[in-house]
Amino acid sequence: MNDKLYLNEEFDRFWGKILNGENFAFMRNADGELAIMQGRHVAAQEGNWVSPNYVSKLGEAIYESLSIDADNAYYAISCPCCDEYAYNWYMSRVANNKNVTFANLWINNNYKKFKEEFPKLKRDAILIANFRAEGKPIGNLNILKHYKISDDCIGFWENDAEKMINEIKKDFGNKKNLLYVVSAGPMSGPIIAALYRNNPHNCYVDFGSSIDLYYRGAITRPYMVKGNKYESRICWMYDSSKISFDVTVVCNLYKRVDSVVKQVEALEKQSLRPKKIILNQDGIGSNYTIKILDEFKAKFSDIKIATENKGVWERFKFAKEVVDTPYVCVFDDDTIPGERWLENCHTQMIKQKGIYGTNGVLLTKKDSYPIGGFINVGWHKPVRKTTQVDFVGHSWFMPTECLDYMLKDTNKYQELKYVGEDMCVSFMAKKYGYMTFVPPHPVNNLSLWGSIPLYGNLFGKSTEALSMNMNNLLKMQNAIRMFEEDGWVPLCMENKKIVVKAKKNINKEKIYYLIYRVFKKIKKIMKF
Repeated sequence: MNDKLYLNEEFDRFWGKILNGENFAFMRNADGELAIMQGRHVAAQEGNWVSPNYVSKLGEAIYESLSIDADNAYYAISCPCCDEYAYNWYMSRVANNKNVTFANLWINNNYKKFKEEFPKLKRDAILIANFRAEGKPIGNLNILKHYKISDDCIGFWENDAEKMINEIKKDFGNKKNLLYVVSAGPMSGPIIAALYRNNPHNCYVDFGSSIDLYYRGAITRPYMVKGNKYESRICWMYDSSKISFDVTVVCNLYKRVDSVVKQVEALEKQSLRPKKIILNQDGIGSNYTIKILDEFKAKFSDIKIATENKGVWERFKFAKEVVDTPYVCVFDDDTIPGERWLENCHTQMIKQKGIYGTNGVLLTKKDSYPIGGFINVGWHKPVRKTTQVDFVGHSWFMPTECLDYMLKDTNKYQELKYVGEDMCVSFMAKKYGYMTFVPPHPVNNLSLWGSIPLYGNLFGKSTEALSMNMNNLLKMQNAIRMFEEDGWVPLCMENKKIVVKAKKNINKEKIYYLIYRVFKKIKKIMKF
């Protein structure tokens, strides 16, 4: 199955739409627009404007423009080969992520073709572009009117954009089958969204800097320079009609309200935003109750509150009852992920379906676990490469059907109540061809980690942690024996090379960390 789209092929698809007179909206959003939406400082490549360190009105407008869910509205976004973070951010936030393509559709390797094809367009058009385009021919288009924008996009949006958009609606709001040629920087998306909502029977295209050659009189971007690396770049992205980015996150609340609050804050900041967040609140006892404030309740799509202590299996049962997305990620209540954790798991999932978790366990002497006889992989022992393990804990990112495998005919394991769920997920899924992995945890990028060490050490060693209870440790030993009796073969017995490879990955990351710290100190010294 070809699950990828390529820049050159997409050019032909969309250029064909324009040539055939199709009416659609084409809105481009990349790293600059993302920075503006997030309130991060960003400057125009031409140096004409600077975005502030807060979410401006333009930032709010760009975000709102992502909400059009229509068959003929397309979002051109950053590709994963150039910016994985931005790609996942957009894919989990645009209203119709089935209608996505490349933000750099008209440039990079396609720019040569664009320069050849654009002059062949001969039709009535509305131009929305910089004031420098006044009176300049834009290819062979018949420009009915040029709506001018200033160099300062931030200021123009706050002071003049609404007036301009209303003027366009007044002049051409009832006209059909016109080509809108838009080159208004980060304002292009909100402008096109407003005009499309008013009248979807036109072709609205953000051509960006690709039409600079007609009125700027100078090279404005690196891809325009012959021999530049961008000139020959053919980007790719996943075909979202074949690959889903929808994941439901399951939070668990027992006693540690403060950790779950932190957890939800971290989930709301994820690059790959969860489609839904649900909460399983376990019971504690008649003398111990937790009341969730309505403001916090509103953050969840669904909540299940138990009146008695159900144990560690209940959150998986709850997930099986309500999750309707292709992927699910179940969290321990003491696990606070980095902002790219879900993205990290999903990226690896596309490459190989399986169970992906925060803290992996590779058994070396199964009879000693959990006192000894195992290797940790993950946030305890970072690795730069995806590493296969026997089972994982702290969080489980997996295809939702793995919940069925885990809970079908496993009552005897479920009777362990407080342990065994981590082993059971991997043991049962393995029967259906799903192996278990820890995705990359590079020491120089905590955003990819499944558990931020500061919080993992704080919450994971509190008195509420099940692993701090000796009785539960004994139950874990019993669980290992039960799964072994039912046919579970640890990787150390099945394929010793996997254990050797994991040890190498851990040792390599230790060396990398030492080098990383040395360079960090040198960099700090050089600043003085």
